[in-house]
Amino acid sequence: MRSIKIEVFGLVQGVGFRPFVYSLAKNLELNGTVLNDSSGVKIELCGDGKNIDEFISKLKINLPPLARIDNIIISNSDKKYDDFNIISSQESYKFAPILPDFAICDECKNELLDSSNYRYNHAFINCTNCGPRFSLIRRLPYDRANTTMSKFKMCDKCEFEYKNPLNRRYHAQPIACKACGPKLLYKDMSGNILSSDENALKDCINAIKSGKIVAIKGVGGFHLVCDALNSEAVSSLKERKRRPHKPLAIMCKDLDMACDYAYINESEAKILNSNLKPIVLLKSKNNLPKSISSGVGSVGIFLPPTPLHIMLLDRLNSPIIATSANPSKEPILTNFDELASRLGSVCDYALDNDRDIVNPSDDSICFELLSKPIYIRTSRGLKPNITPLNLGLKDVPKGCFLALGSLMKNQFAIYKDGLIFSSPYIGDMGSLAVIKRFDELLESFKSIYGFEFDFIIGDAHPHFGFIDDFAKKYEIYRVYHHHAHALSVMLENGISSGVIALSFDGTGYGQDATIWGGEVLRCKDNEFKRVMHFDNFELIGADKGIKNIYYLAYAIAKKYNLNSPKIDAIVPQIQKSNLDKILQNRLNIVDTSSLGRIFDAFAAIVLNLPVITYDAQAPMMLEALYDENVNTAYEFEIDGDVINYKNAFIGALNDPMKVAATAFINGISNLALKIAKMHSLPVVLCGGVWQNRALLKRTISEFRRHDIKYYLPINEPMNDSGIAMGQIYFGLNLLRYNTKI
Repeated sequence: MRSIKIEVFGLVQGVGFRPFVYSLAKNLELNGTVLNDSSGVKIELCGDGKNIDEFISKLKINLPPLARIDNIIISNSDKKYDDFNIISSQESYKFAPILPDFAICDECKNELLDSSNYRYNHAFINCTNCGPRFSLIRRLPYDRANTTMSKFKMCDKCEFEYKNPLNRRYHAQPIACKACGPKLLYKDMSGNILSSDENALKDCINAIKSGKIVAIKGVGGFHLVCDALNSEAVSSLKERKRRPHKPLAIMCKDLDMACDYAYINESEAKILNSNLKPIVLLKSKNNLPKSISSGVGSVGIFLPPTPLHIMLLDRLNSPIIATSANPSKEPILTNFDELASRLGSVCDYALDNDRDIVNPSDDSICFELLSKPIYIRTSRGLKPNITPLNLGLKDVPKGCFLALGSLMKNQFAIYKDGLIFSSPYIGDMGSLAVIKRFDELLESFKSIYGFEFDFIIGDAHPHFGFIDDFAKKYEIYRVYHHHAHALSVMLENGISSGVIALSFDGTGYGQDATIWGGEVLRCKDNEFKRVMHFDNFELIGADKGIKNIYYLAYAIAKKYNLNSPKIDAIVPQIQKSNLDKILQNRLNIVDTSSLGRIFDAFAAIVLNLPVITYDAQAPMMLEALYDENVNTAYEFEIDGDVINYKNAFIGALNDPMKVAATAFINGISNLALKIAKMHSLPVVLCGGVWQNRALLKRTISEFRRHDIKYYLPINEPMNDSGIAMGQIYFGLNLLRYNTKI
């Protein structure tokens, strides 16, 4: 007879871990207890020594689908038990993770489609291994009473499953069935209920088939939905939403349907089918209405994340457009009244339900590279998230601080005594609605976990406005934008030594009060040195110039004394004299080294594209022209610490589109290799420019061919959503070296 105590740390609460332990112990004829506490799960075991060894082995390798073990501590015990029991703990919620919303699992999907099953065609089927969490939770502990499911009283059958530790739905807080759960409601935009439940779904399907636009309430908010094969419906949606060029994502019934519209490799298929169900950017087969992809060469596809979407697509048997229902640059809408008020002119009908959403979440977005997802947006299925610090430190720094993230593509993060709490994607902090969402989510985190911040970290930009309210109460520290990009990758990869960071991005405030974005930084701890940068040019009109990209092209043409009919074609004649005066007198001008803006200027010339209507439009269109079979590359010359790109723009004025686009991307890739060889340090690739898949793929290929050690983000986006993690790294070093004032 042997007795031990096991302490388990990680994602082990709210994921079916205790019933898993219970079942495992019972099968191995072991006695003891399992309980949640403030740091993880505690297990007491007594029984045959061989069975205990087998228990430990299976505990590590046969985890529930959503569980993650970060650490296990095993110690001897002298306690004896005559049975095995699950014990409740009032202290279990203090640092229990708020889990994200997960897509439906295979077991629930099989039940959903099984006509003999009690939950056949139940639009809200879920279990411990899947379903909504973050969207429903009001407070911890994660009990039904603290979620929006509290208003639905469980029927006897659901309650039996809920209380049975051997059942897959043990303590599944959103558990329900047709008899006791939420209801579907089909409405017109005046709020009149036209039908409910099965009839609501039928009416929704008929409307989509007839070319209507229907807002469908999912787990994290409403999607705007129409028939993806109906060109008129797609065009109408884009016109009504005032989204003329930005691509739309499509949802397909299954992988077979997705393969009809995109080229999908084995790794991409695995990501599509994962329990995250993200939007995956794939190479298009160009057999969808052209307005869906708008000339970018790829299409965003995801598979049904919820039982409702499965039922919808199973009966439609054709792909649908499924794009977030939100006013431009605002959070996704979650209730019908807001939808009718803000987007009533966009939708024809709505498929609503009476399960309230507390926390909105967007769809996560990624593309595949080297068999792994590269994330562009992290939300549903991924965030919020709690991860342990991974820097190999002997002593974990004690303290609590908030990293505010960036103005664009905001996510915030919080550090507390060795744990990092990361928020989901929030949005661009340029609208009151997004700022309100930020405030609400931060207050929720503070309330749930009782955070008391020692200090706050924000961006170094002097106009980083929403930091001002915090400055009244907290000590504020600031991190330069492109340094934070590098630190984010270093944190995720557990790097505490020096690196060379190719921080290639759009725009961010630099040490010299200019706008940076094409930086080569030598980084170690909280120190960095700018060792190289792209040649500055004059950014005309600030934010206005970011959309009117012919401003950028004209400024660079003037800088390098380039003249061509291609410049004349994109710059209106009436504007030339005005732009000349602005450049001559430096009116509303700031110097910039931004590679993102250089990409835009280059695309303006090559594509005859004077204006863009959404972020990253120009580089995405260039990427669509990229040809791996073209080996030519423009030479980016290095003169001291300045990178000259004149040759690329000469090429833009003279070469065919496909050659120019390919040579430009190859040229930047060659430049990255040249810089890497100049330094005897590992290379960090960071910043939104690296989300260009053609550029990233070629650069990594060249790095591998020349044995260059490099690092990429792991679970955070390369774009500004990753900034908060870089700020966390900076704050950790303040704690580690005791440099905090």
